[in-house]
Amino acid sequence: MTENGKRRTHILLACMPKSGSTFLSDIISEIGDFQRAVPLPAAGRREQELDEFYLQQIDDQDYVAQLHIRNHRWTEEMCQDYGITPIVLVRSLFDCVVSLRDHIRREGNLWPMIWLRPEHAHLDDATLDRMIARLAIPWYLNFYVSWRNASNRLLITYEELIEGPVEITKEVLNFAQAAVSDDQIWQAVQAVQGKAASRLNVGVRGRGNCLDHETVRGILELLDFYPESADDPYFQMLREQGRSILSGDAPARPKNPAGSRSSRMRIARKRRRWWKNYHLVRFAAPVLLGIAAASYSLMPKDLIPDSAIYGYVDDAVIIALFAFLAGRLTKYKRGSSPGARRRPDSASVQRMLRRIEYQ
Repeated sequence: MTENGKRRTHILLACMPKSGSTFLSDIISEIGDFQRAVPLPAAGRREQELDEFYLQQIDDQDYVAQLHIRNHRWTEEMCQDYGITPIVLVRSLFDCVVSLRDHIRREGNLWPMIWLRPEHAHLDDATLDRMIARLAIPWYLNFYVSWRNASNRLLITYEELIEGPVEITKEVLNFAQAAVSDDQIWQAVQAVQGKAASRLNVGVRGRGNCLDHETVRGILELLDFYPESADDPYFQMLREQGRSILSGDAPARPKNPAGSRSSRMRIARKRRRWWKNYHLVRFAAPVLLGIAAASYSLMPKDLIPDSAIYGYVDDAVIIALFAFLAGRLTKYKRGSSPGARRRPDSASVQRMLRRIEYQ
């Protein structure tokens, strides 16, 4: 509650890694007064838990917090005391293995549920998949089982989210009793999808269908340690997918032309813009273009002789074109250079102080 009695909406996205949580939190943070919150002193290899000190600081805000957090008594107490609505995001464990493997190679190896070294990113697919299945997937199972019987939580699957982001966002906000219109939700989804701001990775189901049988059997064996979950819909879905992979009936993961095209565009863009790393090229080329434009304008007999009625039109066009090219060559985004320093905001300073306090 705020001082004027308005109820604030606090949403906790308790999520498996690579379950679309960034995509959903990006959408929610685009709506109304919602802010992104990180209610913990540090991340990285540290197990993620709600931090009461931080929750006190943001209690008067509408926020969405995205954490890889398991449920236990402390989590439930913090959610009850601070009016937090847990939204639990899950995904097929087989698909998570492949998506996590891609993340390890592309973005980093700091995870609380598995200890990785940089050299692990260079393992072949099958070996890295088995490592993830044996060391990280037990945490995923622990996560799901801890939240399965929790009270006042909403369970969302990755597949539901990518197939209907508008409907799922509406369901989440209704569950959290947030006063948001359908138009606001639709605009937020369009904004996030348009900016491609979230790390939705490939955004398709069935990525785990390419796993080798040894890895699949290992994951299915983990499920056997929870015989009481035989009728659980999530476990049933996993067993069905596992059996399909082992029998060869599972379809190969669909190709993602958009994703591959995006990768090619990034490579091409990097190649095209190599000159932006060289200051001599960036500043010498515009000078040469200016000299060329001036020389052309001084030529009496160019494409359209200056003595003609429209003799200076081509001169103006050439000067405008060369000026545009010079502007593109010298285009510089402030703070984009690796050495540029960014002034930390107050939230960053607070997090830094809390890290020092908890070390």
